[in-house]
Amino acid sequence: MVERNTQGSTRSRIVESAKALFAEQGYQKTTIVDISKKAGLSEAALYEYFQGKEDLLLTIPDLWVADLIQDWREQRFGIKGAANQLRKFLWWYLRRIEKAPLDAKIVYLHLKTNANFMQTAVYANVKILYAFLLDIFEKGQQNGEFRPDVSPYAARDMFIGTMEHLATRWLLKDRAYPLFANLEETFALMLDGFRGTAAGTSCASDRRSAKPPGSFCKPEPMEGAS
Repeated sequence: MVERNTQGSTRSRIVESAKALFAEQGYQKTTIVDISKKAGLSEAALYEYFQGKEDLLLTIPDLWVADLIQDWREQRFGIKGAANQLRKFLWWYLRRIEKAPLDAKIVYLHLKTNANFMQTAVYANVKILYAFLLDIFEKGQQNGEFRPDVSPYAARDMFIGTMEHLATRWLLKDRAYPLFANLEETFALMLDGFRGTAAGTSCASDRRSAKPPGSFCKPEPMEGAS
């Protein structure tokens, strides 16, 4: 038991050392020598736990994303309605990034540029995580919250693209501003699109006629238009 705990501790120390170095000086500039020195090990000892630098690059986000999957299953419990679940996902995900910027930096600035990324267990877990969003959009269409004429896959991709842009820009700017700045407005714009209440449309007549949930407003004709 003591030996197993020691092995786990050493492995964790290597992972944390690599994480800090990748985030600080970049994947390309970091060497196995750098990692082993920071972890207080010889190179030979490090190779007993990992095959090399790329193995470490893939291990770090794999642990993080696996934890995200488990955490989201807990976080979504009891949240009713697709729009509420979608809002929770956005705030929860960005909050996890804010709390673990080193992991996020490795995923967004280093891992996704790796040619082998899509053949890894990490990518498989990322697909599982984002499948939760697909489920939200499909259920939102079924219960009438979201417009029925938009592919759930397209809606998911739009949501992920916006979310990842917010995260990547924040990381590239060295976290120089609050990650949640203007997030309410951003989410409202996306939600309007999913519901079909886009800016520039008028829903006054639709409200008066008590259109059912999921119905979407049509733009009113411009003045002078035939």
